[in-house]
Amino acid sequence: MAEGESVKLFVGQVPKLMTESQLLAMFREFALVDEVNIIKDKATRASRGCCFVICPSREEADKTINACHNKKTLPGASSPLQVKYADGELERLEHKLFVGMLPKNVSDDEVSTLFSDYGTIRDLQILRGSQLTSKGCAFLKFETKEQALEAIEALNGKHKMEGSTIPLVVKWADTEKERQARKAQKVLSQTSNIQTADSMQQHPPMYGALQMGYMPAYNGYGYQAQGTYGLMHYRIPQLQNQHAFANLVPPLNNQGSGGAVRGVTPDLSTGLAARNYPTSYNLGSAYPAVQYPVATYPGGGIITNRQLGTSSAASSSVSTSSGGQTEGPPGANLFIYHIPQEFGDDELANAFQRFGRVLSAKVFVDKATGVSKCFGFVSYESPAAAQSAINTMNGFQLGGKKLKVQLKRENKQSKPY
Repeated sequence: MAEGESVKLFVGQVPKLMTESQLLAMFREFALVDEVNIIKDKATRASRGCCFVICPSREEADKTINACHNKKTLPGASSPLQVKYADGELERLEHKLFVGMLPKNVSDDEVSTLFSDYGTIRDLQILRGSQLTSKGCAFLKFETKEQALEAIEALNGKHKMEGSTIPLVVKWADTEKERQARKAQKVLSQTSNIQTADSMQQHPPMYGALQMGYMPAYNGYGYQAQGTYGLMHYRIPQLQNQHAFANLVPPLNNQGSGGAVRGVTPDLSTGLAARNYPTSYNLGSAYPAVQYPVATYPGGGIITNRQLGTSSAASSSVSTSSGGQTEGPPGANLFIYHIPQEFGDDELANAFQRFGRVLSAKVFVDKATGVSKCFGFVSYESPAAAQSAINTMNGFQLGGKKLKVQLKRENKQSKPY
C-alpha cells in the first residue's frame, strides 16, 4: 500500500441532526480520520442519514470498520452504524489491471516475468477456456499504484508478446459499478446492433469504391454514376489531347451489343439532357473481366487497377479512415461480429493482416455516443486470404469475445438490357 493513499468509507444509519464536526470527533475516537462529508438532499440540503469518511490509509479505514460497523449506535438512531468501503474503493486499492491481446498458449510464468520488471505482483489470473488455452486476457494486481502506472505506461499498445501480432492492451480493470453500467448499455444497444448489422448485410453501402469495369471515351464532359446514396460525382479534368485519355481507358461505344455501356449519365451542369441507366456493365467477350475496384487519381478522374496495369494509390495501403471502405473482389470481403469494444479500425486491420493484404478495415460506431457497435468489415485483395481468415478467426477468442467471421453478401447486379 503506497504511503498517503487515502481511503473512502461509506457510513449509513447516521442521525440526520448530527453535524460533520460532531461525526469527525466521534470517528477520531477509534482511528485517524481526515474528514467527514455528510450526503445531503440536492433540493433541501438536509442530511440523508449517511456520510463519507476519508481515512489516510487502508489500515486506519479497517480500524474504523472494525470499531463501528454493526457495533455502535449513535444517539437518535434506531440501528447501529453501517460502515463499509465506498463503491469501487476496494478494487481501486487492489491496483488491478486488465491485460488483453495475450497469445493463446501463454503461460503464467511468461506474463509474470514480463510484468515483474515494473513491481511486485500480488496476484495473477489468466482467463482460460475448456482446453486450458488462454482466452487472450488476464487480471493482474500490483503492490502499489505507482507500479501499476509504470506497467501501463511501458506496455500498453507498445509491447508484443511472442506468438502474437498485436500489441498488449494494459489498462485499469473495470470496477463492479463500471461492469454493471457496461452490461446495461450492452442490453440497451443489442437489439439496435442486430438490426443495423442485418441491414448492412442486406443493403451494403457504397463508400467511394465504385464497382466499375469501364469508362467511355473522354469527350470533354464530366460524368455521374449512380451510388447507393444518390448520385456520386466523378469529375474528369479537361485534357487537351482526347486520344491520350482514350489510350488509358479504351472506348467501347462501337462494340455492338457486347460493348453496351451502362451506369453513366452526362453531368447535368453541362446542359445536356440527363439520362438514367442502371448500374451494370456488359462488355462482351472482348473484355471478359467485367468488374474491378475503381480508384480515383488527384484530378478526380476514375482509373481501374486493371487498366493501369498496376495497383492504384487508393489501394496501396489499408484504408481505416472514417471516410470509407475499399472493397476487394467478390469473395474477398468479410463481415465480422463480436469485435472487442476497445477495437478501432487500426486494431481490426492488425488482427486480420496476417492472412493476406488488407485493403480496408472498418469498425462501425454509434453516431451519437461514438461507442463501437462491435461489428465491421475487412476487405482483402484475394478470396483465398478471406477464406484463410474465416478458417482461423471464426470463433477465435479475441479480447474476451468469440469473433463471428463470414463472407459479406455481395451486391446484386442489375439485370442487363
